[in-house]
Amino acid sequence: MIKKNIALLSTMLILLIGTSYAGQKKDQKYESPDGKFVANVVALPKVPYGSGESKIIIKTKKGKLLCSKNYGSETGEHGFGAEHAAWTPDSRFFVYSMSSSGGHQAWHFPTDFISTHDFKVRRLDDYLGPITDPDFELSSPDVIKTAGRNKDTIDEAAFEISLSKLIKKK
Repeated sequence: MIKKNIALLSTMLILLIGTSYAGQKKDQKYESPDGKFVANVVALPKVPYGSGESKIIIKTKKGKLLCSKNYGSETGEHGFGAEHAAWTPDSRFFVYSMSSSGGHQAWHFPTDFISTHDFKVRRLDDYLGPITDPDFELSSPDVIKTAGRNKDTIDEAAFEISLSKLIKKK
């Protein structure tokens, strides 16, 4: 009887461990439309549940590191994981939305973007207000369309704006 219970407990433990890692995202590569850059979204390993945490790395096609941003946390529950990522059609910006690895602020999807001009990481929230939709759309040359809460009024808003014009304003 004890051996059966141990076997059952072992099977349940294996299933539980397998299930907890099932939702973890895999590493993804995004080549810029002009072929000059490669953005890597790296899934970080220390994630007890949820969609995980990520590290964003941008390199030249030949492998020279240009930018790296780690969204991990010590516990795997207080960082951010990339939800949606893409290059603008003109290859000037890499854009990615994220969710909290611990489920905090489930309504909020911070959206960051990196310019190939200076390789600085910028947060769209700082310009527009909290972003509430992870599924942004990009159009030529560098226009992002997303939804969120207006920075000044906190009202729901639909945003459609050129990223290059946005960073020139600030």
